[in-house]
Amino acid sequence: MRSDFSILTGGALLFALLMSFSVPAQAQRDFLFVGDLPYSPSQEDRLKTKIGPAIKSAGFSFIVHFGDIKSGGAACRKEALKDAHDQITHLWTDWGTEAPPPVFYTPGDNDWTDCDRPLRKKVKGKPKSELGRLDLLRRIFFLDNPLNLSEQWQYKRQPLYPENALWRSAQVQFGTVHVVGTNNGRLEILKDDVAMALAQVNARDQANRVWLKKIFKKARAFKNPADALIITIHADVTAADETAPCTPANPMNCDAFAGLRAQLIKRAAAFGKPVLLVHGDTDPYCLDKGFGGKAAPNLWRLNAGGDYHQPIDATVVTFDPKSANSPFSAKGLVDGEQPAPGC
Repeated sequence: MRSDFSILTGGALLFALLMSFSVPAQAQRDFLFVGDLPYSPSQEDRLKTKIGPAIKSAGFSFIVHFGDIKSGGAACRKEALKDAHDQITHLWTDWGTEAPPPVFYTPGDNDWTDCDRPLRKKVKGKPKSELGRLDLLRRIFFLDNPLNLSEQWQYKRQPLYPENALWRSAQVQFGTVHVVGTNNGRLEILKDDVAMALAQVNARDQANRVWLKKIFKKARAFKNPADALIITIHADVTAADETAPCTPANPMNCDAFAGLRAQLIKRAAAFGKPVLLVHGDTDPYCLDKGFGGKAAPNLWRLNAGGDYHQPIDATVVTFDPKSANSPFSAKGLVDGEQPAPGC
């Protein structure tokens, strides 16, 4: 015969289970994305006078930066990288005694792989090793200044690739994956040993495959599944520099994004719930609901506002679980401009 305690415990467990199935979905949720800026002094001014104050007053719990903290023709100086870190983490505004919200940053090609290119005329400095720049970027953004978040964020970073992160907020699973333009670092290797640079690209590709799998697994967690998944990268993986497959015989002039596209579509289809890929790097500012095709109609992608979107602006992404046909929408933070409905 069970004791009264066991009867009460069983009843409490049953009640908890019933409640877990009857709790309604949360209302729509807003998140902020920024990247591909600043590329000029005028853009720096707009960040400080318009976008920064708007971010502060909006009260977002975190910001996602999708890379390119400067123009491709600007010098890759250590001091500039430190300044960019301070500006990004403080969101271009003075918080006084307040703590700014955390910023999750994934690098862009302008931030490291393009640092070996010739500089614009009248720009002081000289081209740098892209691998050296990547090492410096990781130390400044991720190792010397780690995000110290509480357990409720469920924040994780990938060993050896600290720019790859995942976290949970408002029952939406988030993840960053380090994928950049310039064919994901396979082209224009001008200051490093080509074989060594390509070997690092291959290793990063493999790490990205592992991390993307982990992000989806986290979103599907049996005890606490996410309502949706948002993945942020820098590169526009729909606009490959080349079309041939990447092989040992052709490791450079190839479609560096083919594997990632295939993996995204396959895993999004298996997940079944809304998935959004956020990226920058190209024009136009657009939201595409056909990225996954017939295989994954739940996979969307947003080419977020940045330098190509004039005047520059941050992008507010809204997830509405009650909208089955359009779970994701977007608009400019300052100007309210909506992206084109197709890319």
